[in-house]
Amino acid sequence: MPNFIEMLTVERFGTYRSWAIADDLLASRLYTYNVQLSTALYGPLHMLEVALRNVVDRTLCAHPRHGPDWFDNPTAAFSTKDSTRVYQKGCIDKARETLTRNHKAGTHCQIIAELNLGFWTSLFGSGTPLWNVLRPAFRAPGIQRSDVAVPLHYIRDLRNRIAHYEPILAIALGQHYASITTLTGWLSPSAAAWIKETSTWGKVYPGVPVLERSPSTGQLNYTQAVLPYLPPASANLKLA
Repeated sequence: MPNFIEMLTVERFGTYRSWAIADDLLASRLYTYNVQLSTALYGPLHMLEVALRNVVDRTLCAHPRHGPDWFDNPTAAFSTKDSTRVYQKGCIDKARETLTRNHKAGTHCQIIAELNLGFWTSLFGSGTPLWNVLRPAFRAPGIQRSDVAVPLHYIRDLRNRIAHYEPILAIALGQHYASITTLTGWLSPSAAAWIKETSTWGKVYPGVPVLERSPSTGQLNYTQAVLPYLPPASANLKLA
């Protein structure tokens, strides 16, 4: 087995091994490819999250009912007992606690930056009182709440998987990348242009299925079409 695999748990490597049909060398290439794809997604995810929180913040700050302290304003309904509102209030409280613990002043900008992606995506959930206020922030005619909420739900899951070094090869990555660029473009054309100029996604992602489900066993396995796109096995990886 390749030496670096010794640093992984059996469970972690086992996912890639099952996809590689017990070929350890191929599994190590899939593992490395997973890291490469995660790296290529980091920049676009970064820009979407920054654009989302800043555009939402500016929109709420400029609204006469909410204002610069919107996260403390009862009109945003963060103090109600609805489970989503309780979660949002908890996010705000946690952000303040983290800033205090790190000896920061807890300014408006610091709080906005500290709030996690779960908070921002929750603002577009079912029953949100803020959709009519936030809708003009998206530069897309006829846009509906679900057009934002649904892709954000999956993007958040993808982001969290990448942040925790989890496998992403079984996810519809091409579709999610398209959602990332589309949402970013709705929020800020200049931010979308930055992604287009800096993204390495097109050089890494093959545009062919990475995995496919076996019709006989139902097991996800690698596809022959992806093999030319996988990184080669490192020269210093030796089978035990």
